[in-house]
Amino acid sequence: MTMRPKAMLIIFLVCAASFICGCASTVPKTSAEAILPEIDVVQVKENSEEALKVSQETKLDVDVINNKLTEVDNKLVTLSEDVSSVSVAKIEELENRLSLLVEAFKDLQAQVTALQNAPASARSATKPSGPATFSTAGTASILTTSTEYDAYQNALRVFNSRNYEKALGAFSDIIKQYPSGTYSDNSNYWSGECCYAMNDFAKAIVFFNKVFEFKNSSKADDAQLKLGMCYMKMGQTALAKTEFKKLIDRYPASEYVPRAQKFVSELK
Repeated sequence: MTMRPKAMLIIFLVCAASFICGCASTVPKTSAEAILPEIDVVQVKENSEEALKVSQETKLDVDVINNKLTEVDNKLVTLSEDVSSVSVAKIEELENRLSLLVEAFKDLQAQVTALQNAPASARSATKPSGPATFSTAGTASILTTSTEYDAYQNALRVFNSRNYEKALGAFSDIIKQYPSGTYSDNSNYWSGECCYAMNDFAKAIVFFNKVFEFKNSSKADDAQLKLGMCYMKMGQTALAKTEFKKLIDRYPASEYVPRAQKFVSELK
């Protein structure tokens, strides 16, 4: 039997509609399965608790490290301050020792000059008739100048041993016994150094100022520098600058001028 074209079209449309409806019913199910997978709530909770625990432990470790860093930083600051303090004290001690060496050199130079200028009879008395030898006893009468010299050298040895209180007493005795002696100006200077080493800066200033009472003292520029340093230690910046400027103006050839200039530029 032959179907009419109209009937065939109707059957085709019905089949197409059924196919489309079937496809539509399966799509939402697949999409729902993709969008909402099965979730293990217990596992998620355990993972969260573990992550929280790790985070807390990490925070504790960071706090410990920060505390250690702070402790190390504080130790470095303390060490730096100690090193700075020791360095200043050591420099001052070395300067004093250098001054002692310079004095000893000048003293030896003066004694050699005195020996060279001594009368021929005095020099010949020290010459032995036998092989050439050196005898300190043979030249003692020329090289040893006085009891003042011996007392001064003894006081310097005590100072060099860092027994400043005893050294101050020794230098004071020299000043009393020989007020106008050869070593009175130096004894006043080293008395000031003893007081400075014992942090008695006010008393040190008194001794350093006494050095200027002696005309052409070799310790004048040393005393001038120490006056500025005393005032600086006492926190009297204006007076310290004044004393350092005096050193620059009065003793332009002094070895301490660069140091005084540095102090003046640094002091506010």
